[in-house]
Amino acid sequence: MRSKIFVFATVMTFLWSASTFAVAQTQEKSTEAELQKFQGTWVMISAEMDGKKVPEEHVKQNKITFVGNKVELFSPHQHKEVIVASITKLDVTKNPKEMHWVRLNGPHAGKTVISIYEFEGPDQYKVSFDPAALTVPKKFGTETGSGHIWHNWKRLK
Repeated sequence: MRSKIFVFATVMTFLWSASTFAVAQTQEKSTEAELQKFQGTWVMISAEMDGKKVPEEHVKQNKITFVGNKVELFSPHQHKEVIVASITKLDVTKNPKEMHWVRLNGPHAGKTVISIYEFEGPDQYKVSFDPAALTVPKKFGTETGSGHIWHNWKRLK
């Protein structure tokens, strides 16, 4: 009897391990596919900061480029040099989806920022985040006093 219980427990442990591994592989593939959607260069089409619309002359100057998990942001109204960041995690299971990233230079360098994002077709996405990495936005847009930023980006062709 004990040997039957042992065999049953062993089989169940194996099946659980195999299914956990399969789920992890599926999530990894899903995350990699999601990261691929960002690849390339994007231009900003609109933005808000702390409840106020960013002036059009500033919006037009912004550009972001994704290569693998590396991000380069050119935003002259925020920082004189190109801001470099690294994507550390994409959580496609959340709604809205989350991107975790760390600025390697510029304001708040070294902090993990958790942003929410949503694609609007293959060539446009929106993102909202707290650059100070104090909170995670719950919705797109900003409110006065929140310190949050909301960007809309369009793929450069």
